[in-house]
Amino acid sequence: MKLDLIPQPQYARLLPEDGDDVSSPLPAHLAGMRVKLLMPRSDDRLLRLARELFGDAHVALGTSPEAYALLSEDLPVRRQAAERLAGRHDGYVLRIGDGGLSLHAQEASGLYYGLKTLLQLMRRYDPLPAVEIADWADLPLRSDYLDLRTVYPAFPNLLSYIAEMSDYKINTLVVEYEDKLPFRQHAFLRHPDLSMTEAEHALLLRTCSDHFIEVIPKQQSFGHLEFILKHPAYIPLRETPDSVGELCPHRQGAFEMMAGILEDVAALHPDSRYLHMGCDEVWSLGECADCRASGLTREASFIAFVNRLSARVRELGKRPMIWHDMLMHASHEELSALDPEVTVVVWIYGGHRLKRDALDMIGKLRRAGLSVIGASSVRCWDDEGDQNYPVIRNRVANILRWTELAESEQLPGVIATNWSAPFALGSPYGLFETSRYPAFFSADQSWNRRADPETYLARFLSQYHGMDDASAAADGYEIADYYQLVPELLPDIALNRPVAELIAAMIQFEIPAKRRLPLYTFLFRGELYPGEEVMTSLRDKHRTGYAALEAAKTAMRVAIEPLLPPDMAELFIASRFYRFGLYEAKLQAIASAAAARAAAGEKRSTDEEEEGRHA
Repeated sequence: MKLDLIPQPQYARLLPEDGDDVSSPLPAHLAGMRVKLLMPRSDDRLLRLARELFGDAHVALGTSPEAYALLSEDLPVRRQAAERLAGRHDGYVLRIGDGGLSLHAQEASGLYYGLKTLLQLMRRYDPLPAVEIADWADLPLRSDYLDLRTVYPAFPNLLSYIAEMSDYKINTLVVEYEDKLPFRQHAFLRHPDLSMTEAEHALLLRTCSDHFIEVIPKQQSFGHLEFILKHPAYIPLRETPDSVGELCPHRQGAFEMMAGILEDVAALHPDSRYLHMGCDEVWSLGECADCRASGLTREASFIAFVNRLSARVRELGKRPMIWHDMLMHASHEELSALDPEVTVVVWIYGGHRLKRDALDMIGKLRRAGLSVIGASSVRCWDDEGDQNYPVIRNRVANILRWTELAESEQLPGVIATNWSAPFALGSPYGLFETSRYPAFFSADQSWNRRADPETYLARFLSQYHGMDDASAAADGYEIADYYQLVPELLPDIALNRPVAELIAAMIQFEIPAKRRLPLYTFLFRGELYPGEEVMTSLRDKHRTGYAALEAAKTAMRVAIEPLLPPDMAELFIASRFYRFGLYEAKLQAIASAAAARAAAGEKRSTDEEEEGRHA
């Protein structure tokens, strides 16, 4: 049986079948139904979720020496149900029938995800279907990614989104804080207006823990350090004066500075197992005199510095992670010198060589005795710096290929990166909210490698947008058609309407900005051939196009107001409309020059006529 669930369950069958006694279908609203929650170890997270579904007064607590269970009060524990999950990650068995329900799991996380599946069923089916679901995760690590470098959700929304991640069985959140972390020893690195307070940061971590999400803090430690190396005291540590984000590993004080910052990060994440040190795209490494004087290759310099950082991170009780790209050209001998406790995250986001390059890199790292995790992307550069939502066809293909590789290469998981901008000082991509479609597709595929991509669009419209006839709405469309469908589906969208309205506003902007002969594509004609017909055409395109842009700006402001703090909203609006102001100014300059030439021509004609009369 295929249900409108995300992730798609590993196994589901409708009841009754031979030998099943099913009666009295359950209503979608279970508040008031009496259940017993049995746990070998107390876990407040399970109790809170059970009470959310059934009501405070209707959940009785008990102990179970071997497994977790939630049962209608008259149903017995079925030990064989939990035994079906042996060796599985985060597994559960949910049975709705017999006038009640039963949920069994071997782990607290499994029972939690079973309750989340029940919640999805309650959201979409009334009465609940009589069904048995046996489910588990194929990949232990299933991630989302939060990039706080440019624009990111308002803090209350962010907490809601973290809770929502667990609905789709995401269990890891990588957070790239940059200057939004409430540094303690290095408080001057905090953004003066947008940094989290310590109380907010503690609440973020607690919200993740409450929803079985492990946080991996990401602290760039080699490249992409603009927010650190902009400070006057640290400018001398740059590889070159012009490489504003890249550290020289041989410069006196470089290690001490970075080690101190990593200490701050570790102290703020006492329960995190990993600390991701970044260390990607150190483009200028090896250019300065200190690097050349070291006598080391670029790769050897990189590895030596990473080893020093890694040793400090391990002393702090964390397992270090780095990106792979600076190791691509390292020899086997150089790679073998890398601290074997470092986990290398191989990120490859597209291209026809993805599988071959990934397999080559994974093999190369493993031969050097290193642990490997994969990284796909739900949003990245994709040769489109001003994208308003992910380039979805590329992202779907990338996610599918990486979950396939995770299975074939026995990787523990895939980090689904989600970049907010091409780099910290670049123009932002679309808002975080526009990335939920590929993010939950990654969750779908990471949980169940056999989940059907062809039904994902309908399942997403059903679960995320609450559409009653999602299958009909998705019929005839492909998985990559989601964003273009949203404006026409908007009247029927019941859930997450602000996200749908945001996407519709971005598409409204794209029509005059990119699709309907935008002004800048033929502005050069006014420069080169400023005849009357060219100028008349330009004025007409300006009038119609800029009226549409102004309407789009209004819609965009309305859509982003509840999603971003005011300063971020202004930055985002400016990133979309700034160039059109430049084009308009250029058009006005061309028009003024053309008018001046025309006036001068008319004056010459008048003067010549006057001279002719006098002659």
